[in-house]
Amino acid sequence: MGATIVLDYLLSHLGYFTLLPVLPVLIPELHPGVGAWWVGAALLMLTFALRGGALFVSGYLHRTPTRRAMISGLLLAAVGFGALPVAPGVPGLLLCLVLAGLGISINGLTARAYVVMALPSAGDRTTIFSGIQVAVNISAAVGPIAANFLFADGHYGLLVASVAVLYTAAALAVLVSVPGGLRLSDGATRPPLRLGLLKVIVTDREIRRVAVVTAVGCLLYAQLFSALALQIADLTTRPALRAAFFTVNAVLVVALQIPVTVYMRRGMERGEPAMRYLLMGLLAFSCAFAALGVNGGSLVVAFAAVVVFTLGETLFTPTVSTAFADFGGERPVVEVLNLRQVATAVGESAGSFVGGTFFLLAAAHGVQAGFWYALAATGVLTALLIRKGTR
Repeated sequence: MGATIVLDYLLSHLGYFTLLPVLPVLIPELHPGVGAWWVGAALLMLTFALRGGALFVSGYLHRTPTRRAMISGLLLAAVGFGALPVAPGVPGLLLCLVLAGLGISINGLTARAYVVMALPSAGDRTTIFSGIQVAVNISAAVGPIAANFLFADGHYGLLVASVAVLYTAAALAVLVSVPGGLRLSDGATRPPLRLGLLKVIVTDREIRRVAVVTAVGCLLYAQLFSALALQIADLTTRPALRAAFFTVNAVLVVALQIPVTVYMRRGMERGEPAMRYLLMGLLAFSCAFAALGVNGGSLVVAFAAVVVFTLGETLFTPTVSTAFADFGGERPVVEVLNLRQVATAVGESAGSFVGGTFFLLAAAHGVQAGFWYALAATGVLTALLIRKGTR
């Protein structure tokens, strides 16, 4: 089961990371004249659909066989990304990104739900989610290299075609490796909540705390492929250096995730809550942004910030799924993961827009340091408020 999910994430995210690192600078190349607000809007639309799209089809996912849902999502992503060069203007571009994001969201929720249903132990789930994290970052180590060299040579059509092929290959892998009979409704006593999810997040104190930390952490994490990508693009025009920024992040995740996972698993087995590791990740993100505020114009500082950022990523990202899975009980698995989707959709969508628009505006006015300090303060204040609320 674990190998099946890891293979899905390995192939699909190789496609994703072959496009995402250059997407903020690819959009103006595909559609000349697009300004900062449209770049931010495009990143927001992709991220919102990617993180929250499954919310709008949760009833379908609840009833549909797991294999069919995963394949449908992967093929939808292939079509959405593959059609980017022929999209009719900005509206067509946004539609393609929404379709691609929706496909990724469907596949991601279904795959994670598969893990939650199969593994009741929080430690076992964290191990599989960490394995997913390693697979994703192996893809993230390779994808940016291809992305930046294809982009530098002007092969935009070949770049997006390669992405489409990789998503299609992931769909074929799912077809031959995922059992056909499993449905996410198996064992559920009621259908998942839809709009009622918002009420649950507001009224349930524990869910609200996890959702707030997740949203803020995702806002900070979203800077990796928005503001941080733009910062590196400003610092160097050399494709190898631009790619190295993302490759260092990915290689470090692969190297650090196993020892960090062992550390977290031992803590959870001793009764430590997942919230502890979420807050540690939040503070690591904030430290990375504070360093960029001090001297973001240095490549050395930028790469040092990536190291600290990556430590936060290994603590935060796999633990989000574990934290929400702990709210299972009588809730259908789709509902549990939809709670996660709401928080990550809000956080990453806002973060992509902030990084894609406000960083460019800050750079235009020479106040990049203030931008990074504001992000660092957001993470620290959130951690302090949530920590205070637990006493």
